[in-house]
Amino acid sequence: MINSIFNLNNYFFNVHSLPYFISGFLIFAESIFIFFQNRKSRLNASFAVSAFFAGVWLTGVGFIYSSLSEQIALIWSNYYSWLGIIFITPAVYMFSIAWVGLRLKENKKSIFFNFAFALMVYIICFSSNYLVDGMWPYKWGFYPKAGSLEFLFIIWFYSLMILTFRNFIISYRKEAISIKKKQTRLVIIAFIFGFMGSIDFVPNFGFPLYTFAAISVLFFSTIIVYTIIQYKLMEIETVIHKTIAWLLTSAALLAPILILLYFTKPFYVNLSSIGSLIYFAALFMCFIFFMKTLQPRVDHFFQKGKFNLENVLNKFANELVHLKNLEELVSKITDTIIDAIFANKVTILLYNDKLKELATIGSIEDSLKANLQIDRNSPFLKWLSKNDRVLVRESVELDPRCEPVRRQAREYFQIMDTIVCVPLVLNETLIGLINLGKKTNLKPYNSYDLRFLSYLKNQSTIAISNSLVYDRVEELVRIRTEELTQTQKQLVQAEKLATVGTLAGGVAHEINNPLAAILTNAQMLLMDAKKEEDKESLILIEDAAKRCRNIVQKLMIYSRKPLGGREIKDADLEKALNNVVSFLSYQLSQENIKLNIRLEKPPFIIKGCQNELEQVFTNLILNAKDAIKHAKKSGQIDILMSRSNNKIIIKVTDDGIGIAKENLSKIFDPFFTTKDVGKGTGLGLSICQSIAEEHQGTIAVESIEGKGATFIIKFPA
Repeated sequence: MINSIFNLNNYFFNVHSLPYFISGFLIFAESIFIFFQNRKSRLNASFAVSAFFAGVWLTGVGFIYSSLSEQIALIWSNYYSWLGIIFITPAVYMFSIAWVGLRLKENKKSIFFNFAFALMVYIICFSSNYLVDGMWPYKWGFYPKAGSLEFLFIIWFYSLMILTFRNFIISYRKEAISIKKKQTRLVIIAFIFGFMGSIDFVPNFGFPLYTFAAISVLFFSTIIVYTIIQYKLMEIETVIHKTIAWLLTSAALLAPILILLYFTKPFYVNLSSIGSLIYFAALFMCFIFFMKTLQPRVDHFFQKGKFNLENVLNKFANELVHLKNLEELVSKITDTIIDAIFANKVTILLYNDKLKELATIGSIEDSLKANLQIDRNSPFLKWLSKNDRVLVRESVELDPRCEPVRRQAREYFQIMDTIVCVPLVLNETLIGLINLGKKTNLKPYNSYDLRFLSYLKNQSTIAISNSLVYDRVEELVRIRTEELTQTQKQLVQAEKLATVGTLAGGVAHEINNPLAAILTNAQMLLMDAKKEEDKESLILIEDAAKRCRNIVQKLMIYSRKPLGGREIKDADLEKALNNVVSFLSYQLSQENIKLNIRLEKPPFIIKGCQNELEQVFTNLILNAKDAIKHAKKSGQIDILMSRSNNKIIIKVTDDGIGIAKENLSKIFDPFFTTKDVGKGTGLGLSICQSIAEEHQGTIAVESIEGKGATFIIKFPA
């Protein structure tokens, strides 16, 4: 059987077979091309399978028509042509399911059943005469004669085709996106033409009807190719355009030569062998000259846009070298895109270190989306960082790779009112986005535009990254200069405080002597006083003198010059806190600030300097007061002192303005302050930290901006 099939003597040239061979090989090529454009796509794969079986059917009919004997025609029919006829229907049904967007896994039972049924029919076809019972010898060639089961097969065939069209119509009615709706409409029209090829069943039943099934399938292929070119069916565009340009170029080059050969045929057929050789050699030289002269011009005609865009890219790359300012660079990118591909609106988002988001910058803010901010950690932007490719709005609906972020992508394109999104990715980090609106000429973005944007985005990413680094360095220099200036002012202030401290020490010594005299005399008079009125007055004098003495001692604490030197002994933290509270309670009450103190598991004794510990409490309470007054007119300070695991823990909590997150790590740095100029030196918390560390303790802070702060001190008990 195999020998007879491959014996050319069993075939003849039948002009009626040409349309079937042409349509069959074209649809074979179409199936291979579409499959290899996106092998991972179920849609592309299912269409490729459908087109493949259509090609088997058509080329099989061509071989049947060209067969000289009924036996050879029957072999081609049962083993080859009917393979395509039987399996084309479940393949098309599978394609319709993929087109609607239904998951193949959820419909695998129906798909498997139909393919299994098709396999059973195919086995019946080549193993018996129930499906094909011989051949009809029509004028145009042999035709398979319908067997007893063919009518049942046709019922299954048309039932499955009805379900297929039902899926397409449901998809068309539900589709809201215009381009997908146009694609669905054209796919339905294409399959209607393909379905008309089923008229090929009529001659099987003895009716000598000459069919045009090959022509209907040719229309099917043409409409599919048109949909690919015009509406990027199954996300196919670039290679088709290149192929069309190449075919047109080749036709332009070969057509004159073929015409010349046709009209000079009467001349060269009568030449001698030498004359024919000279004639064809001259014709070949003309062809070479023709190609070298006209091919570059024809190529340039088809790829004029490409050459122009390449010139723009070269010019753009040369100008980038001279641009360092970020706003100038962004403006240049915007102008280049608008001038090169006629984008109506270009919006650029760049990553903002302060906002930790993508945001527009001053010179390029869109009038409708000014100060727009987008979180860089959104799923869609993370997907863009990973895929790093130019994304067209329409492809979001068509590309299966976009399925995980399709909803977020739709929202982004809608919010930005954009058609094309160009991610600027450096080392898998998204540093910005370029968004393009519609073209001013209302044409769609073609493959040359997208290729141009792909090259431009690489150059722009590097240039913007360098510019951001340059601007960041300038900003750091400016910040450091301001910090040094501020530090210098604080050092001057600190020097003044040191001078005041020195003066305070001298003043304290001067005051201490009169106070000692007043206190001594008051106490002596109190011992000799007999009247109650005199005793009460002397007690008041004694208390006032003691209070003045305490004030002088606290003044010496602030001046860092303790009267008796630094004395280390058992220090009672509760007593130190009470001393500070008695000193500050009047001031706090005047500021409408309530002080709450809670003590758990006293006593709170540590080794240390009582004066220094009082200074810590004083600084923390005054800082808490300032934080409250900065936010509101009144508030409260909670102080909790407790013991845990041989540790004494003190928590000072306020309900004030809180501390910004970026300042938490700097809050204990010398001369760092968030207070207004002239209201703080930035030394208080630094001194508290030094005192805590000298007492083998720690100090830390917890804060939520706008809700207050808590300072936590821990001492060994």
